[in-house]
Amino acid sequence: MQKWIGAGVLVVVAGGGLAWQQGWLGAGGSPTEMAAHVPADTVMYLGGSADPGLVQLMRDTPLMPVSQSELSELIQELHNAGEDSPAARFARHLLADLLTHSTTYGTLVDHYGFDLASPQAIYMDGLVPVIRIGVTDEATFWAPLDEASAASGLSSTDTQLGDTTVRTWRLNPEDDRSVDLAIRVKDGVATISFFIYSDDLAAKRLRMALDLPEQSLADSGELQEIQKTYGLDESMTAFIHLERLARGILEPGSNSLAHQLHPVIQASSGKSIEQQLEASCRNELVALIAQMPRLVAGNTGPTSGSELNSRSVLELKNGAVVENLSKLRGHIPAHSREVDNQILGLGLGLNIDNLVPATTALWNQFTQADFSCPQLVSAQQQMANVSPAMMGLFAGMAQGTSGAGFSLYDLQLSPTQPIPEQYDFLLSIATANPQPLLSLLSSTPFGRMISIPQDGSLKELDLSFVAPGMSVNAGIQGNHIVVFKGEKAQQAVDKIGAESLDANGLNSLSINYPRLADLVDQIPAPIAAQMDTGTETGCVSQVQLSELLRAQAGSIGYHSDINAQGWVTDMDMRLATGNRDAIDPVGNFVVVDKTFECEVGEEAGYEEIRKDGTGRYVYADTDCELYQSNYNWSIEGRTMKINTIDAQSRESCAQEWAPAEATNSQCLLISTDNGFRCLFDGEQGKTLLHYIPE
Repeated sequence: MQKWIGAGVLVVVAGGGLAWQQGWLGAGGSPTEMAAHVPADTVMYLGGSADPGLVQLMRDTPLMPVSQSELSELIQELHNAGEDSPAARFARHLLADLLTHSTTYGTLVDHYGFDLASPQAIYMDGLVPVIRIGVTDEATFWAPLDEASAASGLSSTDTQLGDTTVRTWRLNPEDDRSVDLAIRVKDGVATISFFIYSDDLAAKRLRMALDLPEQSLADSGELQEIQKTYGLDESMTAFIHLERLARGILEPGSNSLAHQLHPVIQASSGKSIEQQLEASCRNELVALIAQMPRLVAGNTGPTSGSELNSRSVLELKNGAVVENLSKLRGHIPAHSREVDNQILGLGLGLNIDNLVPATTALWNQFTQADFSCPQLVSAQQQMANVSPAMMGLFAGMAQGTSGAGFSLYDLQLSPTQPIPEQYDFLLSIATANPQPLLSLLSSTPFGRMISIPQDGSLKELDLSFVAPGMSVNAGIQGNHIVVFKGEKAQQAVDKIGAESLDANGLNSLSINYPRLADLVDQIPAPIAAQMDTGTETGCVSQVQLSELLRAQAGSIGYHSDINAQGWVTDMDMRLATGNRDAIDPVGNFVVVDKTFECEVGEEAGYEEIRKDGTGRYVYADTDCELYQSNYNWSIEGRTMKINTIDAQSRESCAQEWAPAEATNSQCLLISTDNGFRCLFDGEQGKTLLHYIPE
């Protein structure tokens, strides 16, 4: 049962983290009020408040990348799994309810009555997670909990904490190892946590934010220090304190995590951590982790319209490690980072000349460290058998290379030919010494069939031996070998000759999700049909992938680098503004099943979808009607729900009509040029129907 509690906590915490990443925790509000209730030695904290404009933009964004049938199957497994005690049924019911209403951000917020415009926080009080979040409607918030209580038979208890009452649910029967879910709602803020058997009254009041800790996160100044050091604003600050976590596990009495965790370790294993791991190992492991003490994250400036900039940093405190990692930094070509100008951009910065020296220095630093812990000594011995000097073979062939970039600006696939009708791309390699790479290329069968000029001119290369009519342009522009085709690529090539090889990072990625979805839609039907996954047909997989991409942010760019602070990743997100065009399903349609045949399909009946919310479906062969049903329909977001009123069927025209099972269903509405498509998700798998106006 406890694993389901843990799973539920992970869903909520992961949802909070994803909400920050996708822009929910934006400008507005101050974390100071929440941080005043957070213990200063917490190992994890995420706090901020949501920007209302971004909340509205993100309402229809999927939170869980699973289909309705997969979600239903998972929920059914939850209900059938594990012990059948009231507490187990209660935990499973709550988790199933959470999963059911986490399809999009909007469904989650509406179902639980959350108010993301107010300050909120997720943190650890020692071993126990605490969630504090705004609530717009207390009745809406309590309804799922009351329903879980009624369905499971586990009643809540009003627990008195001094002058305040908190609702609790006992999640296990053992009094000496008791765990209670505890929830309090006051002044529009819900505080959700757990009480464990070792808690006294003071610990419970602290966890329910009734009292302030002796020293809080607000008092310690850690949030302000993180914001100042890494250029983060107050709209969102997050961290996982890895060193504090390690000390809590390995050093009894070191912090509040240790005070709560070590009695559990002793009770569960019969041995203390001192008996399980010798002092040298505990000390040396803590010392290693202290060299990367925190993972911090947050927004790097006020959210503006639909744009969000954020940063995460894995702190590195070992100067020698930072110095050698910094030597690996290379040059990421500028064109690969232009998020607005392309479908996909990939960049790699790696100084090949420093690859072997830097990795050898890191290797020596670990293998020659003075460890007495047997496990670390064993790891040293294994590492000593794998020398980075072997990389010298590769490094010699790419001498002078410092990076590469790929930009896909446009791609128009042909429905009949093996090569695209149009392609616009640029592949560039940043190198101060192109000769070794070109010599390596010329030694291959492919390279012997082409010739890249080295005098600064650009040459069209005939690749008809790869595919009829295919060609690209290639040459050396400044310090870059370029292979390209297309107008936008030519514009980038015109600039790249003046681009230096200054080190500017480790890697980058840019994606324009709507344009990538357009590309998926272009996949020719014969090729799409081959995308069979074993559980979905290729036609269904194509549609699902396209819809998943369209549901994401408009575009996103990542850039990773090493600096004196550590390993830094900056993210630039630009959300698609405006809602996708709504689909009006009203009309008379020929229904074509395109589940197995993406282009032509198979006629599957006729349907009348009326404006008053009713509809009628008929399936007929060449002679007569064989199935009829009447139903009510409604639309929520992009999902059409169909509730069958009555149905009848017969196997042949000579037979009398007989009542048929009235089944309910729902489908994802998908735009198309002629009518619309509906992706049904039933017990027998997914079905893709095309509704073509009569």
